[in-house]
Amino acid sequence: MKNVFLLVLFFCASFCFAQKQDLKKTIKEESIGGSLDFTKTIEEKYSSAPFIRFGDILYNKKDFAILFWGAKVKYLGVESLDEAIKLWEEIHGKKLTKPENKALKTGFETKFE
Repeated sequence: MKNVFLLVLFFCASFCFAQKQDLKKTIKEESIGGSLDFTKTIEEKYSSAPFIRFGDILYNKKDFAILFWGAKVKYLGVESLDEAIKLWEEIHGKKLTKPENKALKTGFETKFE
């Protein structure tokens, strides 16, 4: 019985790890030119606006796209802000600037209903 329980735990852990890897793979594939790339959508919607207000803060379009990306990856199941930052930097091959980091954090922590 104990062996069966350990076997079930092992399969559950393997399944969760596989799902997390699939999630990261999907996010990586969709973040540039895919459904998680919000730059084109924001440029079209706010084409005449140099800045976009969200709460009490004004964002440029690039940072606003990062804010949306942060909110979406949180919704999809990325569990921590540090994990989201690491993932974004891995995808884009560069470190986030302070304004970009602030935008990602705002998006990640915002609850959209």
